[in-house]
Amino acid sequence: MERVQILVPVLCLLCAFVVFRDAKAQTALPVCTIPGVFEIVDGTCKNYYICVDDGVNLIPVVLSCASTAIFDPVRGICVPESTAICQQTTTPSPLPTTTPGPLCVRYGRFPIPNTNCKSYYLCYWNGMGYSVMNNLTCPNTLLFEPVSEKCVSPLRYSCPVIQG
Repeated sequence: MERVQILVPVLCLLCAFVVFRDAKAQTALPVCTIPGVFEIVDGTCKNYYICVDDGVNLIPVVLSCASTAIFDPVRGICVPESTAICQQTTTPSPLPTTTPGPLCVRYGRFPIPNTNCKSYYLCYWNGMGYSVMNNLTCPNTLLFEPVSEKCVSPLRYSCPVIQG
C-alpha cells in the first residue's frame, strides 16, 4: 500500500501538461503549408497546432496546453504559466475556414516536431471515435523513435538535425 501512495503523486507530476482533446470537437482546422509547430492566436496562449507529414499530405493537429501552462511560440512547446508571459491580444484572429478533418485517422504515436525528439502525441480509439492525448514526453534521456513509436535510448536512435 505504501508503494501506491508514493507512485500516485509521481504519476500526476508526469501528467501535468497532458491534455485530452476529442477529434469531434474541432470545427475548423488551420491549413498546413510546411511541417512544424505553430501558435493559434486566439487570446488564450494555450492553443497551437502541429503540421505532420503523413507521407502524402501535411495534416494539421490542433492541441491545447494544460490549464497551468501556456504555449511558447519561440520554443514551440507548452511551458508553465509562471515561466512565461502571454503576448497575445484578447481579440482573436479568425482561423482559416477549411473543411474539418479528423485529428487522427489511426491508432499510433506520432512525433511532435521541433521538440528534439522528446515529445509525441497518441491517437487512440475511445469507443466512439479517435481522440488525442498530447504533450507526452519521453523520460530521462530517452528519445521518441517514430518508426517503432517508442521511447528508446539515444544509442538506438539519433535525432535528425533540423535545418532552419
